[in-house]
Amino acid sequence: MNFLSMDYFVMLAQERNFTRAAEKLHITQQTLSAHIAVLEKEAGSPLFLRRVPLELTYAGKVFLRYAQDIRKDVRALQQELNDAAQNEAGELRIGTAPLREKILLPGVITRFLQQYPLVRFTLTEASNRVLQEKLLRGEIDLVIAGFPKTVPGIELIPYYEEEFVLLMSQKLLAQITAGKGYCRKDIPRRITADFPAVFRECPFLLNDKNSIAGQIAWDLFAENGFSPRIRIKSDNMETLLELCAEGAGAMICSETLAGKTLDRSRFAEMELFRFADPVKFTISFGCRREPHRWSLLDSFIETALACKPEPS
Repeated sequence: MNFLSMDYFVMLAQERNFTRAAEKLHITQQTLSAHIAVLEKEAGSPLFLRRVPLELTYAGKVFLRYAQDIRKDVRALQQELNDAAQNEAGELRIGTAPLREKILLPGVITRFLQQYPLVRFTLTEASNRVLQEKLLRGEIDLVIAGFPKTVPGIELIPYYEEEFVLLMSQKLLAQITAGKGYCRKDIPRRITADFPAVFRECPFLLNDKNSIAGQIAWDLFAENGFSPRIRIKSDNMETLLELCAEGAGAMICSETLAGKTLDRSRFAEMELFRFADPVKFTISFGCRREPHRWSLLDSFIETALACKPEPS
């Protein structure tokens, strides 16, 4: 039983489809099928039920559990041997949310590669929950995300804080205050006990409750006894920010993400309302708790900390 066949098996178990798995592995479907057939012969039992989508047999589920652990151990062995040999090369697998990847990683990776040109990267975009699961399974090495205070099996290193604010375009604020007796300049830019009455006539753009931004927004609404008039829901923060800048609605979002996503001139045309009790969320690096942490992983974290983002 070789490690390459084990890698092929794990990919097929994830994709549940020979064609997709072969494409991701950059091999032919026939090659993949041959490796799986060898594994099944060695296991003495079918590992998959051949239906659409593929299903793991009981033996397949057992094999997957051990295969994932073995692959993690092999990778840890390779990394520790690289450190012993002072070999500054290898693959760093990093997971982030899509928009955070866009604003954080290009600058950090560029700076890192200036010192470690032999390192290659594999980047994964997914929700925080999915990224944590992939990290624990050994499918990625580092997650940059918001985490609960403690996560079993994961070591957290604080990166930076994001403050959540209520954001809307000046155009939208002018529309909802027109003829209503509100003086736009007199509307407090800090939200205290509850949402100012003007916001009760304002359409809102919201993320799903399963996302960080969505959960924070819904919690704030609940705490203030406020029922928003929802115009658009989306999982895509970048799309919502563009719609917000166009005046489609107000939204509660990270000031850092908004400032880094919208160009400077458009961001300058936004009205920003802070909360009297600041709503902040820590973004951290998450890596598996292991006896030895790869030195290149530490070096990447140090590089990122040296150029962490600040609000625009």
